[in-house]
Amino acid sequence: MYAKCGEPGYAPNLFDTTPQRNLLSWISLISGFSQNGRFLEALRTFVLMRGAGEKPTQFAFSSVIQSSAPLGLIEFGKQLHFLIFDEMPCEDEVSWTAMIDGYTKNGNFEEALLSFKKMSSEGVTIAQHVFCSTLGSCGALKVSKIGMSLHSSIVKLGFESEIFVGNALTDMYSKAGDMESSLSVFGLDSEHMNVVSCTSLIDGYVDTNQADKALNSFVELKKQGIEPN
Repeated sequence: MYAKCGEPGYAPNLFDTTPQRNLLSWISLISGFSQNGRFLEALRTFVLMRGAGEKPTQFAFSSVIQSSAPLGLIEFGKQLHFLIFDEMPCEDEVSWTAMIDGYTKNGNFEEALLSFKKMSSEGVTIAQHVFCSTLGSCGALKVSKIGMSLHSSIVKLGFESEIFVGNALTDMYSKAGDMESSLSVFGLDSEHMNVVSCTSLIDGYVDTNQADKALNSFVELKKQGIEPN
């Protein structure tokens, strides 16, 4: 009542003298601070609520996210975003895929790999697209050993025949500098070789100072009728 009437100063005093605080009282205080422009106090109260062991609801998240925006606290907002994910009652294949894909596209490669590991440990079904995103993070970090482990899982699940998965494997090995493994995914004379996988090979050979093989790959691409971009 005090918060909604524009008297947020009374609300925290009353809150402090309350012998038994519950989730509703915490949310009321956070919402009151937010609605009255006392954004930093809203954030501090949210942190205290978490420290008290209370699990935030969508209303608490809504108020505290709105408070972080005027303060320009983008990093705090991101932490809230990920915490919303952790608080989801059911983290399914779609939500995990979105998180891993988002981490990879935004350059948070370590977080992508950690999320994939957690997803796997929780027994969530892993689709081809998740492997592609995770392989992208492996390539960026040049961790071919992790990529090899993913490759093994891909073979076991029967995804190796999917062209876009093969492209992701070729690109991962090329970026990691393992050109032998990169070439073995499709092979230059493979009918599955396309402009994407061939470009990954060429880039890999250039990065590893193997100019002759890069040129040979380009010639082979032309021989197979693949139009270079």
